[in-house]
Amino acid sequence: MNECAFGTTDPVYINYHNESWGHPIYDSLKLFKLMALESQHAGLSWLTILKKQEAYEQAFYNFNPAKIVKMTSEDIDKLMAFPNIVHNRKKLEAIVNQAKGYFKIEQDFGSFSKFLWSYVDHKPLDLGYIQSSERITVDQRATELSKKLKQYGFSFLGPVTVFSFLEAAGLYNAHLQSCPYNPNIYNGEGFH
Repeated sequence: MNECAFGTTDPVYINYHNESWGHPIYDSLKLFKLMALESQHAGLSWLTILKKQEAYEQAFYNFNPAKIVKMTSEDIDKLMAFPNIVHNRKKLEAIVNQAKGYFKIEQDFGSFSKFLWSYVDHKPLDLGYIQSSERITVDQRATELSKKLKQYGFSFLGPVTVFSFLEAAGLYNAHLQSCPYNPNIYNGEGFH
């Protein structure tokens, strides 16, 4: 069991922790995809959404915002019966609204990535955790970003969910300092 991986033993979560979680993402489309998935886990465990990720990719055109913005109410009706996704109409509609907001942010800030990374001065913020008991679940930066996203039509992204997104996307380095998968010591191919 890896203490950094929130004490879980589930192989899906362990693999996610080891291969993806907390490693900086700079690609706007990948950031959008992760944020959309994070919005689906509001009130649910992240593991639930991880196990449904492939179905979400199929349901939402692999999270291509240019295709998602064209989705209609009838498309959402069909998704209410789509297998292996969360059948919450408001959450599904939220992804469509997020795609619309994505393009507004791209227009206002040059890129979705640049907008998000501006909240951490364009470099990962190391939270410096030594042990898991030090972890927090929200901060002022996440609260401010949540409010800003709401102005662009994003929903199901309150401060706690946004904080989780910042960790998952690597804007925050929330790995324990001793974790072998901490981006400060691991580059995905081996250790520095």
